[in-house]
Amino acid sequence: MNLNAEVICDFKVSTLRKKVWQAQLDMVKIFIDICDKYKLKYFAAGGTLIGAIRHNGFIPWDDDIDLMMPRKDYEKFIKVAKEELKKEPYFLQHYSTERDYPNGHAQIRNSNTTCFIKESYSDLKKGKNCGIFIDIFPYDVLFDNYRKRQKYCRKIKLFKALSLWRVYTPKSLLRKVIMHLYFFFHSLQKTILKVDNLSKNIPNKEKYNMVALASFMPGYEKNVWAKEWFDQTLYHQFEDIQIAIPLYYDEVLKKEYGDYMTIPEHKGGAIHGQCYFNCDIPYEKFKDLTKKEFDELFLENQL
Repeated sequence: MNLNAEVICDFKVSTLRKKVWQAQLDMVKIFIDICDKYKLKYFAAGGTLIGAIRHNGFIPWDDDIDLMMPRKDYEKFIKVAKEELKKEPYFLQHYSTERDYPNGHAQIRNSNTTCFIKESYSDLKKGKNCGIFIDIFPYDVLFDNYRKRQKYCRKIKLFKALSLWRVYTPKSLLRKVIMHLYFFFHSLQKTILKVDNLSKNIPNKEKYNMVALASFMPGYEKNVWAKEWFDQTLYHQFEDIQIAIPLYYDEVLKKEYGDYMTIPEHKGGAIHGQCYFNCDIPYEKFKDLTKKEFDELFLENQL
């Protein structure tokens, strides 16, 4: 990848952003190698899928990679990746590899780099991996009926919220009270596991024809698709690699984003919020920062 700063779609792409992209692409290549080795199905998702179709690579103002896998393939990936990613500097981040990891999906991290969001200070102090990452989401079968699906997702959403409140203390007094009462009787690790089990174990799931990112965004109908849209795979250019996309990518993206081919007037922003990236310094080098020093990192609008 050419690391020189340039303007793409009227947006200035900095050298640092390109270095972040390169670090992420390196992890995508490793991920694809593992999937090819074990014959696992995966697809580009979210902004990564838009980027592939609209830009043949990253959306110029994007700063992450989103991949998704059918639950069966995802579970096998988690199992084999624990061995495949033992070589430094890469790390599989999942609730089975890092204690108190509350997310309903996995991440691959580069431990020789740094990626902080505002909530990362507590993770840093607890010794959690805060390297640059890519996201890997499982998608699960859910009920075809909207009301039944929403009712079931409310359960997942509740336990997911409780897990996040436990790890990242909420500001709301009511949420704090609810969280402390709940965890007086329950463990965090079992609550995280409950999100996973609810997401992948709906009753009689072989009868249903809808799939969703249930463990990541439960109840979000934009992330509910027809199962058949992911039956077949195409390959599409993404920067200097070929990446798997669903045959019905147009239907998938229109359901999630509407008119995804139109370049938005407002460019920038990400689901993670403001981030601090450093491609040259491992996150562990920041472990002695005070909260004030940590917050000051975000004053540098690097990307």
